[in-house]
Amino acid sequence: MEQNCMQKIRDIFSSLKGAEKRVAEYILKHPKDIIHFSITELSEAAECGEATIIRFCKKLGYKGYQELKIKMASEVISPIEDIHEEIKENDDELVIMQKVFNANIYSLNQTLKLNDYKLIKKAIDILYNSERIVFYGMGGSAALAYDFYHKFLRTGKWVEFASDSHVQAMISSRLNDMDCIFAISNTGSNKDLIENIGIARKNGTKVISITANSKSPISKVSDVVLISYGKESNFKSEAMESRISALSLIDTIFVGYCLKDKEEYLDNLHKVRNAIAVKRY
Repeated sequence: MEQNCMQKIRDIFSSLKGAEKRVAEYILKHPKDIIHFSITELSEAAECGEATIIRFCKKLGYKGYQELKIKMASEVISPIEDIHEEIKENDDELVIMQKVFNANIYSLNQTLKLNDYKLIKKAIDILYNSERIVFYGMGGSAALAYDFYHKFLRTGKWVEFASDSHVQAMISSRLNDMDCIFAISNTGSNKDLIENIGIARKNGTKVISITANSKSPISKVSDVVLISYGKESNFKSEAMESRISALSLIDTIFVGYCLKDKEEYLDNLHKVRNAIAVKRY
């Protein structure tokens, strides 16, 4: 399969010098402009001569600027997914940024498709009806669980956070059928976390989880399983993309929760803001 134009430009970007690099940078940053630009307008925008643009087009394997415009038009009007481009050792920062951002945007869209809004609603209802909510996460997922815990401190609900296995076990032993565990695990297969959730489930505690793997062990001990999509590559772990997706799921649930009782949330938010106001100059 032939590479699309944007991929070709990113592949040769680090090898370009001077004016040709300015042409490539302008196209990568403003791909839609090229469809309407004459070669003169592009030369002015990239601060180079028209001959430089012709040489650049030929380096991409095109006969000239018109062919480049045709290729760009087909991609902008009907975008070709280039989100699975591997990050290479010689990629410049601009190319790295575009590849990472494209991959994250794709992961968010996939996460949106993978999760039924009815499961989001079910998760919100469980949280709303719970007397106590505990947020569990271990390793890299601990930061995500803490982020959710930090948000929920503003709701007035009794909440707790734990990333240590022994502390999780102790908390789980005290939970009952009126409580809820919200667990985040990218792999969904952390043995200690699954065991600690199991302790609480024996007491009837409900469990909501976010994981990148729908068939992981954590899904078998959860009442609601939400999927945060992520793809692994050589210079980028799967957790990098699924982290962005998980945060978006967290924000969605939090906003939905707050809307169930807006007055109570705003009242508690006012109290929290007053409490931390004295900590600032």
